[in-house]
Amino acid sequence: MGYKKGKNKLSGLELFLSGGALFSMHFGASSMVWPMNWGKESGTSVFFAFLGAFITSILLVFIAYLALSKGEGRFSKLTSKVLGKKLGNIYTVITIAMLGPFYVIPRMSAAAWDSFINDFGLNPAINFPLIIFTILFYLLTYFFLTNPGKEMEKISNLIFPFLLAIFIFIVIKGSVNPISTPVEKIYPDSAFVYGFTNGYATAEILCALIFGMVIVNNLEEQGIEKEYVTENMIKVGIVGLSMLTFAHFAHMWIGAHTGKVFEELSYTALYTALARKLYGKIGGILFSLALFFAALTIAIGMTSGCARFFIEKTEDKYSYKQVSIVILVLSVVFGSLGSVNILELLGPILDGIYPAAIVLVVFSL
Repeated sequence: MGYKKGKNKLSGLELFLSGGALFSMHFGASSMVWPMNWGKESGTSVFFAFLGAFITSILLVFIAYLALSKGEGRFSKLTSKVLGKKLGNIYTVITIAMLGPFYVIPRMSAAAWDSFINDFGLNPAINFPLIIFTILFYLLTYFFLTNPGKEMEKISNLIFPFLLAIFIFIVIKGSVNPISTPVEKIYPDSAFVYGFTNGYATAEILCALIFGMVIVNNLEEQGIEKEYVTENMIKVGIVGLSMLTFAHFAHMWIGAHTGKVFEELSYTALYTALARKLYGKIGGILFSLALFFAALTIAIGMTSGCARFFIEKTEDKYSYKQVSIVILVLSVVFGSLGSVNILELLGPILDGIYPAAIVLVVFSL
């Protein structure tokens, strides 16, 4: 599909909505839940922890978008320039497969399922409900992929407003009426190092390497001429990551102000308990729905980006619909294993890919 003629920049509203869609895709399961836990464990040192997390979970991600903008948002072009065509192709295929149907996408349905288990008191040992939930999750994902190039538009119109509303509800009440007062950090290392390493663990750079292709296609659909795609891609990145920065800080600050109230809880259980404390049982339900939709946005973005990559590599031998279906079927298979099994089986491979991706991004820039 060629670039439509007509304009060199997005309108203010288009930029906000595109940035909101990018924020939603990055917000996902880990970036929604983890910062609350970072804040709780950092306590009075939360500001220094936030600075460390900002560098690895926000600043390096923006650098990734800057690097991708040189290759029209395509990860394969970035790796080919640095590693050469043959080695670049091998590394890119492995990375895309891990970010797609073998690890990251299946983790999204598994994370959403874990939230429902915690909130509704379901038995995690029974696998049949997990399988049904996983199938429904990826059927819904496919709905957002039926119009190529419109994924970010659907996210910005249907999911972003809901996520934004839940986020505002939690932040306003959690800030105006803090549950407790911060206590001393619970870890021996410096708060900055703690934030730095935990921000690194979100693997947001890897997400950016896929989302770049989704942004480019969205800009194409909105009529941005080819020579202006790079600058508009950077603008979308700035808007989306600015939202993510505020979300991280707000969640860390609220987490710090839980004090010792939820001393034994962490991650999803911590956020669920906080939402219930602020809004009662309805708060826990809303959080579960918010986590579901946050995970869904990552699944949509990852599936779209991975599909476009494999279509490009096979020189349009297969259609977008065909590749998307294959990715989602594989995601159902791996997602049905549950989050713990996914992490044990495939986590080490991702750990090996991630440092190389950071070096590639920084070197190419």
